[in-house]
Amino acid sequence: MMRERIKQIIKEKGLKSSSFADKIDVSRGTISHILGENGRQNDPSKSTIDKILNTFPDISPDWFLNGEGPMYKHQRVVIKPTSTPIQQDIFVEKQAVESSEQLQENKYPLQKEVNKPENTTNPPIIKDINLSNNISKKIDKIIIFFSDKTFMTFISEE
Repeated sequence: MMRERIKQIIKEKGLKSSSFADKIDVSRGTISHILGENGRQNDPSKSTIDKILNTFPDISPDWFLNGEGPMYKHQRVVIKPTSTPIQQDIFVEKQAVESSEQLQENKYPLQKEVNKPENTTNPPIIKDINLSNNISKKIDKIIIFFSDKTFMTFISEE
């Protein structure tokens, strides 16, 4: 039902029904009636449907109107890293493919020995810095940058 899809949009966008109504520029009562929050349930008008689709252009009209296909026009893909990376051995010997007409023999068998590349990277150089010789120098600020593009700043209280 369209009512359920509207609820899903509200949830996906992190809104409340009142802020959803404000965002699509309809009265809060209209959304309340559509969602059945006050005991009544009305279907959305064409005007309300148009406002929803215009406000959220990433929502697929086919999904919203008919419940067909993905929710978004260009379905988002979220890749979550695992705690331990999954590695597959790409050099595992595969079985020969059988033809429907006859079995094909493998004229060129896979090599089972793989030469590993030499480690050509140099280890990092770590230097100790002694600040005791420069007593006049004090740390004023430390900034830490995180992989999610956020950062923290630590400022000295002295």
